[in-house]
Amino acid sequence: MSERARVIVAGAGPVGLTAALLLGSRGIAVTVLEAEPALSEELRASTFHPPTLDMMAPYGITARMLEAGLVCPTWQIRLHPSGERAVFDLSVLKGDSDHPYRLQCEQAKYCRLVLEAVQNLPHVAVEFSTAVTDVRQDADAVRVTARAPDGERTLAADYVVGADGARSAVRRALGIELSGDIYPETTILATTLYPFHEQLEGLSNVSYCWKPDGTFSLLRLPGVWRVSLYARDGQTTEQALEDQA
Repeated sequence: MSERARVIVAGAGPVGLTAALLLGSRGIAVTVLEAEPALSEELRASTFHPPTLDMMAPYGITARMLEAGLVCPTWQIRLHPSGERAVFDLSVLKGDSDHPYRLQCEQAKYCRLVLEAVQNLPHVAVEFSTAVTDVRQDADAVRVTARAPDGERTLAADYVVGADGARSAVRRALGIELSGDIYPETTILATTLYPFHEQLEGLSNVSYCWKPDGTFSLLRLPGVWRVSLYARDGQTTEQALEDQA
């Protein structure tokens, strides 16, 4: 492929699309390569913090997220079942942020909004079903090998952004290992219509709860609650998923 993009972004998740929007809005040519055939609709991250909302406001993204999400002016750490709690009021940030609150908005919604904005930029192209398989640098450029439905392709760029997740092909090609530790813990995520805010007095839209035999969290989204649960000591994941548990 003779055409040269200045920046290639591997991955059309929230990080990759945000990078493409910020770069493309400054007239920088960007090609985004995404292995999957479309954006993921899985319920992944859902909380956006004031710095992110401030950053995306000039591009019209924050205003649309506010229409699609749920503003959380407070969050709390709560003892259950007593209801004792420490409440953190984010309005204290009003002198430092135009958005002194957390926003609950599904990652999939955010990605759709950013993709729409990116597709309106003349210097940005997004190619789905195109998986990055290798990255090499020579004296003139970074060369990216990608597997597409019509065969293997090689693209050249001045820079490559590796935003292709935990099993990043970019990081693997560069020989960069993930450092750190793995938490020996499994989180069970349930999404439910149950109105926790009507049953638990003073509940914030984002609440981290402690109980005698462990912890759980309650995060509200428009129309639903996300509940993060953890297996009790001695329970297998299968046992923790049983109705009685």
